[in-house]
Amino acid sequence: MAYIKKPKANTGCLKCNSQIPSTLRSDALYCSSRCKGAAEKARYCSKNPEYVAKQRKLVTKTRHKRTYGHTDFMENPLANTKDRFRHARALGYRSGLEVETAKYLDSIGVGYKYEAYTIEWEDLSYRKYTPDIFLDNGIIIETKGVFTTDDRRKHLEVKKQHPELDIRFVFSNAKGKLYKGSKTCYSKWCDDNGFQWAHRVIPQSWLLETGTPITDNVKLKTQRRDKL
Repeated sequence: MAYIKKPKANTGCLKCNSQIPSTLRSDALYCSSRCKGAAEKARYCSKNPEYVAKQRKLVTKTRHKRTYGHTDFMENPLANTKDRFRHARALGYRSGLEVETAKYLDSIGVGYKYEAYTIEWEDLSYRKYTPDIFLDNGIIIETKGVFTTDDRRKHLEVKKQHPELDIRFVFSNAKGKLYKGSKTCYSKWCDDNGFQWAHRVIPQSWLLETGTPITDNVKLKTQRRDKL
């Protein structure tokens, strides 16, 4: 009697949504050992948050020591006088504008999450991007002091790959030029590319809008190119 191979119970990888190769078992859940390992690691981390916190602290300590030769600035970021964002880092943020925005939202009682989730996107390779602030109405706020070429390219790709996301910008100076000698400012670039923007403070009208909050990482909608 000839052997008849069973059809696959799962056609898509549970980790990356890629097509599961036909060479794998019919009950395979992942497209590769890499995805299987990543999924097992995610399950372990979700069950052992203390271990995750310990490892993250160890990684941060290692990077800090590699950069500065010591770990003094970890406990006291204000001691690093060469870092112009040291006051923001001491409060757990990356820039003064982020601190201002967070304090403003706290003062008016608006719910938000800071760097809570990631957005997957691709250009020449697979990437992840962590927005600054997720409002409870689903709006994503990016605070920008300097709006670099890489930032602009990234946001155009993210908008193309995730058109359902509502990403808006708050600039420390909305009239800042894209580069020295440019006739285009940050606000004009946003208008030309369909992004809403504000100068220094989140408008009240944005906070009054209704929508569905983002509660998880945003995955790619297409198969990853490095999996093809």
